[in-house]
Amino acid sequence: MNDPGAVKPGGVKAGGVKPGGVKSGDAKPEGPLRTGLLHQSFGHLFRRAHLRSQQAFARAFDGSELSPLQYGILELVQLNPGIAHGALATGMVTAPSVVTAAMKPLLEARFLTRRTAGDDARRVDYTLTPGGEAFFGALRGQLLDAEALLLAPLNADDRASLNRILLRLAAVGRL
Repeated sequence: MNDPGAVKPGGVKAGGVKPGGVKSGDAKPEGPLRTGLLHQSFGHLFRRAHLRSQQAFARAFDGSELSPLQYGILELVQLNPGIAHGALATGMVTAPSVVTAAMKPLLEARFLTRRTAGDDARRVDYTLTPGGEAFFGALRGQLLDAEALLLAPLNADDRASLNRILLRLAAVGRL
C-alpha cells in the first residue's frame, strides 16, 4: 500500500519527491526540465497568457478590489443602460449566477441600481448610478494601462494579428 512512487495530494510523491524528480523544497529539477508538448499546447499557452492578463489587470487596478469580470459588467451597463441580468451574462459569456456573485459588491457600493422591469416582474435591469458613472469613468485609463502592460512584448502588427485571431476564435462560441 505504501508505493514510493504514489503521488500524494499537492503533487508530492511519498518520500518528499515531486513528480519529475524535484524534491520538496528544491527550486530546480534534477537535470533539464522536459516539457514534451506542453509549450506547444494552445490550451497551456492560453492559460499562461490568461495568467499574464490577470497579473497585468491586478497591477493596473491595484487597490481598487475590482475584478476583470466586474470591470466588464460596468462596461456593459454603462454602454447599455437598463440592461437585463441575462443579457449581462450573455455579454460576459458566463453563467447568470457568476454575474450575480460579481455584481454583489458593485450593488453594495451603490455603483449600480437594480430595478425590476415594468413589463416582466421576473426580469431585473441595471443602470449605473452617478457614483458608478464617476467610478467607471476613472477606470478607463487603468484598463488601457493593463492592456499596454499585457501586450508590451508585441509590436502593433502583432497586436492587430492577435486581436483578429482571438476575435475569430471567440466568435465560434463555446464547444
